[in-house]
Amino acid sequence: MKKQVLAAVLLCVPAGVFAWQAGMAGIGVTESALQPQLERVTRQKGDGLTLSVLSPKQLLAAMALSPADQAALMKELATAAKAIVMTPAFLAAHDAWIAKEYEAVNHGLKVKSEDAVLKGATTEAGVAEMMKKIQRDAAAIYVQMTAQPKITDLKMMFDESLKEWTKDAARSKGTDKTKYTKIVTRAEAIKDVSASDEARFRRTYAVLLSAAADGPDTEEAVFGASASSKNETEQQAWDKYNLRGALKRVLTQAIAEAPSVDYAAATVQKSGVRVFVNPAYEKKSLTWKAMYRAGKLPTAAGLEIARAWLKEL
Repeated sequence: MKKQVLAAVLLCVPAGVFAWQAGMAGIGVTESALQPQLERVTRQKGDGLTLSVLSPKQLLAAMALSPADQAALMKELATAAKAIVMTPAFLAAHDAWIAKEYEAVNHGLKVKSEDAVLKGATTEAGVAEMMKKIQRDAAAIYVQMTAQPKITDLKMMFDESLKEWTKDAARSKGTDKTKYTKIVTRAEAIKDVSASDEARFRRTYAVLLSAAADGPDTEEAVFGASASSKNETEQQAWDKYNLRGALKRVLTQAIAEAPSVDYAAATVQKSGVRVFVNPAYEKKSLTWKAMYRAGKLPTAAGLEIARAWLKEL
């Protein structure tokens, strides 16, 4: 989910997202239409995209309200948005969406980021943890490599691998010779079963590729490591895209940037686009600009809800 999206909903995008209850009815907005609009806003992809929950006509009507009325309606809208977005049904629907879009699944795992793993590799335990991760990820690659190609193409790959393993067995010594000799023996046992037992051929080839790279050398270990790697990858994606986490980032950013918003900042029309006179303001985040466009009173009302919401996440 784009990180600025919910802030835009709460803090008036592009110039005011107001009206709830009586006010909403007055400009033609219904409660039943709010949820699908919130779904649309929270499920955006890419950067620089913001959406209003109001139509242009409704937006113009909302902008005609006084700042005080806008602030009151902003508070009501933020409260309503929070009530809708935090329902189990809304959260579950969002999880289903990120599972489809990002292969993000919550397995209940605590997965360290790659940066954290690298930083921890200054100790013996940290190095061991990093090597295990490398082996898990490699196993996933070998399983994928042998599962996806057409069997005829995979057989050609296997034949080339067997040739190389045979050469390695002949020219190696000591433990390497033992390793490659064992691999060749196992490869010879399956070289003619690609058509009669495709599943066995694919799985065994994956194990042999792992063994040749000094990784796990049993089917249970290789496919177990592959499954663990897949779960970790899906968990990392969920940690990044789940709605609660996104809301935390959005609300934290809005609260942090709010004190720096210059509501008196001058703008000028330039090539048909209104821009800030101060070029530094053009580099501000979408959240900062949303708060500027909303105005001081409506932004303060939205931030009041944001602070309370953040404590619940």
